[in-house]
Amino acid sequence: MLIGKDYKIESDNLNVTLYRKVKEKGKRNPVSKQWTAIAYFSNIGNALDYLINLELNETELKDFNQVVERQNELHDLVKSLETDFKLASRVPDPLKV
Repeated sequence: MLIGKDYKIESDNLNVTLYRKVKEKGKRNPVSKQWTAIAYFSNIGNALDYLINLELNETELKDFNQVVERQNELHDLVKSLETDFKLASRVPDPLKV
């Protein structure tokens, strides 16, 4: 599941992994974008909470109102992802029809 331009979440039967897109210098390509795992979680909710805190801690916002506004934007993004996830989970499986 992509989250914005720079993050994605993937899961398997053991854990949920949060990835960040990073630029890497290679021999063939001067700059290529790769996904790098930055954290592992037991569920998606914890991964999204971590991402919100990470984004807030990495911002250079100095004003309290700006921090609160950014936090609200991130929570709205998470809510929209939850809605998208719920809608996607309602799609009937063609093999079960």
